[in-house]
Amino acid sequence: MEDLPHAEVPLKVLVVDDQVDSADAVACLLSMMGHDVHTAYGPHEALEKYRQVHPEVVFMDISMPDLSGLETAARIRSMPEGTSTTIIALTGLGHETDRRRSREASIDYHVVKPASPAVLHRLLSAIHHA
Repeated sequence: MEDLPHAEVPLKVLVVDDQVDSADAVACLLSMMGHDVHTAYGPHEALEKYRQVHPEVVFMDISMPDLSGLETAARIRSMPEGTSTTIIALTGLGHETDRRRSREASIDYHVVKPASPAVLHRLLSAIHHA
């Protein structure tokens, strides 16, 4: 992991996934890249954590029980600070219809799992520079 890219400017990130191992793996990777990372293991916990930490970026799994990542993203967008947050779908769903649904839910980027550290770094660097 010595070739792991490092963030020029750390971002406050929330990783949301109902699969604990998946959430923890992405959170660990982003943390090792230098970001301030928080995790939520489901949509309701994600909404609560979002209110607590006010992340700049949210990595959102789409396929979650009870409340999908699309619905969770829409709820974040409806919060006053939600319009300035970058939301990235990080999902196993990669068909064009899935990407369209992400766009319709005001999700900024759609990344298919597993995403390489280089892809995540480029995406977060672009967000920082935007």
